[in-house]
Amino acid sequence: MSDRFGKSIFAHKQTYSRKGNSKSRSVREIADEAERLDGACPHVENPQPPTILEGIQPSEVVALIEQRIAEQNKLLRQLRKEQPDRKDAARGIRSDTHVLIASVFSFPDPVEDMNEADYLRWRKDVIAFAKDDAARNAAEVLSIVEHLDEAHPHVHVLAVPICAEGNMRMDAKRCHEGHREQDRHKDHGWSGSPSRSYKQAMRGWQDRYHAEVGAKHGQARTGPRRRRLDRGAWKAEQERLKAQKDAEIAILRAEEARRLADEEERRRDLVMQDTVARRIREAETVHAIAAGGLIAAIRQIDPDPVLLERLETPGEMGAWTHHDADRNREMHNALAPVLSDGLEALRQPRGGPGLLGGLSGFLRGVAGWVNRLADASPRWLKWPETVAYVAHGAKQAFGTTYTASTLAGVIEASPVWQSFTGEAKTRLDQARAVQALTNSRGSRPNASSQRGI
Repeated sequence: MSDRFGKSIFAHKQTYSRKGNSKSRSVREIADEAERLDGACPHVENPQPPTILEGIQPSEVVALIEQRIAEQNKLLRQLRKEQPDRKDAARGIRSDTHVLIASVFSFPDPVEDMNEADYLRWRKDVIAFAKDDAARNAAEVLSIVEHLDEAHPHVHVLAVPICAEGNMRMDAKRCHEGHREQDRHKDHGWSGSPSRSYKQAMRGWQDRYHAEVGAKHGQARTGPRRRRLDRGAWKAEQERLKAQKDAEIAILRAEEARRLADEEERRRDLVMQDTVARRIREAETVHAIAAGGLIAAIRQIDPDPVLLERLETPGEMGAWTHHDADRNREMHNALAPVLSDGLEALRQPRGGPGLLGGLSGFLRGVAGWVNRLADASPRWLKWPETVAYVAHGAKQAFGTTYTASTLAGVIEASPVWQSFTGEAKTRLDQARAVQALTNSRGSRPNASSQRGI
């Protein structure tokens, strides 16, 4: 909002009938003007289509009113038949019955000079006020439109009475403070003109609008001339209202900053929870593989029946030592290089990500090594003898106190596999500990609740 002085509220609310008269326009005329239909707004130099902020088109409001009146008149006719004693209360809804409550709220700055952020904050508060006002008066808001084609931006609100036991004839005057007070004035036989009560009630309505909306945006209740204020007093009031508006804006900005901070915190928490859950799943999978043993792991990677048989075949311990010297030499020359390569790979745990980061590649390497052993074995050497030869070499290489009975046992006794199983358990324990900390953090109240918001 600009810094010019002289800003006061403009808020008006009135009821209309479908018929209209010389003093009041009809429901359709009000809707046509709100929708900027051709010929409906001669006072506007260059009419532009309105922006529908909420609800339906104004022309659709007219159609909906006609539909509801037809349905309600049908119910009222039935009620008159069933309850003749309520004939007066169940009279039909006439064309001159007021059935629409129309409100208009204007922003004090001209369209070309207004600060858009200030205007949007004001517009948001106007919409909230209009909805609350309708609810207070047993009415339903059907359409909220914005006009920017006149000197000052303004918002139109079209509402209709809620059909209920207390207002079966959809009388909009019962949903309007001024008309209610005017009727009370007549019913009580108070002195003076009933219009005085009407005006007093509407001044109260404008007071409420000023307190809930206008003052928050630096707008005075009335202009200086109406209250006969000199320029100094008027300027002082405008300064007070501006300070109030600035304070309101500061509060809104602080609330928005807190909201964004809370959203960012929730987003980070969700990302963290997703990451922790994924790592838990990975750690549980790897731990299950480690606990299940090499054969179970190989079945997931390469379920080759020949490979599995070679890994699970028990060795004939000592059988390979019964051959003559030539065959022992042939066997050693054929198997020793392959055995040495394999045992070297199984002796030292990998650096970097280790087996957890390359388990699949490790298992394929194991499969390749076993198949190379089979290919390198002399034709006359039985596979159980090859297994026994490898198991003997592994016992010496790894310094174990026992000789593994199968190639799977050889690999599971190796430092690499032992490191893998230990690392798998450690990673699972770590992931579960992080999950427990994350869950504990998630159970704490968020920043907003700690601030009492």
